[in-house]
Amino acid sequence: MFHCFRRFLLSLLLVAAFAMPLAAQQAGGEDVVQLPLADDAAGARSGVADYELQTLKGQTLRLSSLRGRVVLLDFFLAACPHCREHAPFIADLSKRHRDRGLTVIALCTNNPFTERELVERYVKDSNLETEVAFVSLEVMMSFIKQRPNGSYGVPEAVLFGSDGRLAARFTAWEAVDKPAIERAIETELNKKNPGR
Repeated sequence: MFHCFRRFLLSLLLVAAFAMPLAAQQAGGEDVVQLPLADDAAGARSGVADYELQTLKGQTLRLSSLRGRVVLLDFFLAACPHCREHAPFIADLSKRHRDRGLTVIALCTNNPFTERELVERYVKDSNLETEVAFVSLEVMMSFIKQRPNGSYGVPEAVLFGSDGRLAARFTAWEAVDKPAIERAIETELNKKNPGR
């Protein structure tokens, strides 16, 4: 019982942390305009270090390995109600576009050692068949953008074209935003596979 309460309390603290303004020196996503290059571990040429992430399946994933693909990085927190609301849409996008070359990676900011069960339940409840990896707050903050009120939040997703460059950023998940997300993905897939 105490273990469940402790996990719930930790999740609430993480959600609250994303809603609070962060220090100005932590610039979010505005500087990251492309995926890292394989030989750019320190981020000197591409703007972001080539982090090695742990997947939910226990494997490792390097961000640079995504170069050459149309990639949607979806940042979420398993305890976040808005993330749970948008997860089925992400699952549907992945299923419908994977054969055309869309790679969706769900990036979770939960602690893989204490929150694995919560993330597994999130994935199962959402029918999420994408790769799921854990990211540190540092990695997340390098990709997501500060909101007008000074806070950072999830869910947020970034779309990279097959050239590795940032193509679109999605911070809202209302129904009216879904067509814009679809159009951005279609545009990048058409660039990668002209005439298909």
